[in-house]
Amino acid sequence: MEESHNPNSHERLKSWSELPSDLLNSLLERLSFTDFRRAKSTMRAQKLYRTQDLDLVLPRIFCFKTCGSWLLMRNRLSNLYLVNLFTKERINLPPVESQVGTTKLERTVVGFRITCPDGSKPGKPMHIRSPVFWIDEKTKDYLVSWGLGTCCVVYSKKGDNSWIQIPEALDCCDMVYKDHKLYFFSYSRDLRIYDFSGEAPREIFWCRCVYVERFAYDGGGPRRPQVTDRRRLVVTKLVVTVTGDVLKVETYLRPKSRTWSFRLFKVCSSGDFKRVYSLGDESMLLDLGITVLANNYEGIMISFSSISRRGRWSNYTKFDCSSDQLSGNRWFLPSFTQAVVA
Repeated sequence: MEESHNPNSHERLKSWSELPSDLLNSLLERLSFTDFRRAKSTMRAQKLYRTQDLDLVLPRIFCFKTCGSWLLMRNRLSNLYLVNLFTKERINLPPVESQVGTTKLERTVVGFRITCPDGSKPGKPMHIRSPVFWIDEKTKDYLVSWGLGTCCVVYSKKGDNSWIQIPEALDCCDMVYKDHKLYFFSYSRDLRIYDFSGEAPREIFWCRCVYVERFAYDGGGPRRPQVTDRRRLVVTKLVVTVTGDVLKVETYLRPKSRTWSFRLFKVCSSGDFKRVYSLGDESMLLDLGITVLANNYEGIMISFSSISRRGRWSNYTKFDCSSDQLSGNRWFLPSFTQAVVA
């Protein structure tokens, strides 16, 4: 005799999160960003993002940026590499001093020495500005780009042995890479867009912006106490929306109350700025320089998961603009097909 199915049997699944991982992956990868966020919040903690065994918390290991399931890292020797947070696969990038262009870079005991095209050698140490990268999860094709101090922007793609310079991209303020386009914003008021869909980058847009503020707040400290709560500009960022609009975002901090605020401006083709007061049905991930469709979330930053610059993993359900808990963290949107592990 066949046994009748009892829906109240203790043998049935107590939660859809107990489905086999391959089936659960198949379901999750079909969800929108917002629906995936809801699903994640209902699942058992041990079913999602088991990263405690990744061994990324090492001395002087620094996370620059994230893309899908990959991190752009720098080790204590200032070597750059990509690492997959879930599979631990690693891709070593060309040595930083291996440059193709008129700006020369020499590795020293304490860092790097820059020699500009005119032969001058800046006294300040070389600083990697606004690094960005993109990687194809399947083919492992990638592009990494960063600002070489104030001198130029460099990039390297899969198969390259050096960093190729873009000499006209001077004095980098911020960059965003999206849909095979590099959006470059400079303190010299230049907004440039480069198309990387071909063999070599091609500049497809340029305008001179009205004004770009340099950051004016260094965090204070015991030797330089902040006695006022006057709002101070911390950093100016570039953001590209879902529809392709380019935004300039000014981030402000009131040092005494530790309250953050933001001002958004749309960059017009003429170089003028138009104040933006609402993102509509989009929410912004400021660190990634993008917006996402998230009708049910409000604010400048939507909650997801983040990984600190030194590899520590955290989950946040809400961004609190009055808190310092996210200082130094990177927003992380993993590939859905690799987000769940058994």
